[in-house]
Parts: sequence; C-alpha cells; structure tokens
Amino acid sequence: MASRKALFAAAAAGAGLGAVPFAAWVYLPPENPFAEFVTSKVASSISKYNFETWQRGDKRPQRIILMRHGQTHGYSHTCDCQVAGLPVCALKPETDRPLTEEGKLQALRAGVAMKHIIGDETCTFYVSPYKSCKQSFSYVSGSFTELDSLQYVEDPRLRNQDHGDWHLNTAPEKMEEYKKQSEKVGSFFYRWPQGEAAAEVYDRVSSFMETMYRKWKHVDRPNNYVIITHSKVIHCFLMRWFHWDVNTFNRLEKFKSGQLAVMEKQSDGSYKLVTPLPIKPPIPEGVKHLASNPIPPDA
Repeated sequence: MASRKALFAAAAAGAGLGAVPFAAWVYLPPENPFAEFVTSKVASSISKYNFETWQRGDKRPQRIILMRHGQTHGYSHTCDCQVAGLPVCALKPETDRPLTEEGKLQALRAGVAMKHIIGDETCTFYVSPYKSCKQSFSYVSGSFTELDSLQYVEDPRLRNQDHGDWHLNTAPEKMEEYKKQSEKVGSFFYRWPQGEAAAEVYDRVSSFMETMYRKWKHVDRPNNYVIITHSKVIHCFLMRWFHWDVNTFNRLEKFKSGQLAVMEKQSDGSYKLVTPLPIKPPIPEGVKHLASNPIPPDA
C-alpha cells in the first residue's frame, strides 16, 4: 500500500484519470484488475516524464551539434559567370541557391567529423528549409551508414535572417552604407531594409528550442541533435542557450562554411561548447578548452 500511495503522490498532479478513480485505486486490493490497470499507467507515465531525472539532466542528449551549411552559389566570391554584372545564381531566390563544389566537400568533411564524434549513437537532424542546408544534409548523411536510424526534421524557424534588399542592391556605396549602419546600431538590433533584425531571428530560435526541449522528455529521444542552419541562427542559438548578453552577440563573427559548434553535456547536466568560437575577446561563459584548442586567427 505504501508504494502505491507514493506512486499516487508522484502522479496525481499530472495524471489524466481524475481524482475519484485515483482515490479508489489507492484503497483497492493490488490484485484488483482496475488497480493493476491504473498502476501500469502511472508507472509508464512516471518512467516517461520523471521530473527529477529531467531536472538532473539525465534525459538530455549527450550532444548538440550546430553546423553552418556549405559554401553556396550566388555570391560574387563563388561564381564567375556574369550576366549584366550579376552572378547567374544570384538571380535565384536565396532559398534556392545550391552548394558549390567546395561547399559539397565542406559538407562531406563535416559529416566525417560528426560520425567520428557521434559514432553509432542515435541522432536527429534539424535542417533549415534552404536548399543549401538540405543539400548539406544529403552530403553529411553519407557518413552515416545506418540511415534508417537517422531522424530528419525540416523546420522553417531555422531559416536564414532575411536581409531584405541587401543581396539585390548591387550599388557598392549602398552596401557600404548598410554595413556602417549595422556597425553603429549593432548586429543584434540592426534591421536590414525590407528585412529583419537578428533580434527577430532570436525569437523564432527560442520557439524552436522550446519544441526541442519538449521532445527531450520522450523515452525514445536520440542521444545527439544536429542542427544544419545558417551562421546568424547559430549565433542566436548559442546566445539563447548560454544567456549571453547583446554585447557578446555583437562580438561574434561569422561561422565558416561547414564549420561545427559542438556542445557536450557535462556531469551536472549543463552543456559546454568544446569547439573554437569565432568571437572577438573576451571569451564568454559556456566555452571550454580554449587554452588547448585556440581560435584560429582567421576564424
């Protein structure tokens, strides 16, 4: 009886069977069919959503890996085909620009690195709907032979920051003006003309993270989460996760194409970033091993 009462106390707040059936269950003989049914339901519920183990971090994945997509066509440094002064691929929507040959190699190398880190553990991929990110996933996944064990989720909240007419406006003086305005206001709050500010990206990344948290409570959640997205989205994710302030965000520098940010779970359930972070000094909280793994000068 004591053990059943303990189960009742643990599950009563969140159970969906109601107070009256639970009261009857506590005082019924253990061999009663109704009592056995409710006991199994409560035990299942507690094993799936045990708040104490969740609070300790036991049910959190071992790693969160953030990856910037490979190099993409459509920018002046990746395409030498000119039509009316514009690279051919730049005429395509930014959402539909493919990887360059170098970008494909970058994604392949990133996949090899991920496989080395993850090994045979379970993994879920969250991917931006941009073609550059979906193609990057197709090359990354080539390193994982057990494709049936991989989960793939395309989430529009991971899309790139909308830069408005930044890429459409080819006047160098106008582009320089935008850059100066961004430096003056700060990259977090600056809103691109006809576009969005990084602060808005931060809001949708926060919404995505809440969805991800809820899935962690499931018994069958994988032990690794890989997010293939864009540099600014990675910045917002890290800022939100580690509670960095706006000044820290503004010091972050762009991730290289195909670069990884690996967050590993510690013994206390918290996470540390164990890969170099492209940022101007000083180094923020939540970053580990920088003494033995310094930031490359050109990062």
